[in-house]
Amino acid sequence: MDWIDEYTDRFGALPAVWFADASGKIDTEILSGYERTGTVVANWDCSPVPSGGDGDDEVATPTRTATARRS
Repeated sequence: MDWIDEYTDRFGALPAVWFADASGKIDTEILSGYERTGTVVANWDCSPVPSGGDGDDEVATPTRTATARRS
């Protein structure tokens, strides 16, 4: 997530909306961690193919994590 440093240099800290899920609910735990440390931790499903009907097609299963720290 190399873009975070450039984003914060241009626009300041990431707004809360960056920490929202698909329904718009803010993950306050992750947002709070970002506000305290400047570190963003993100998880996403790396699979290009839907999982096939086990009910999680709309919610990504965290399979890869990236951490970025704002400068």
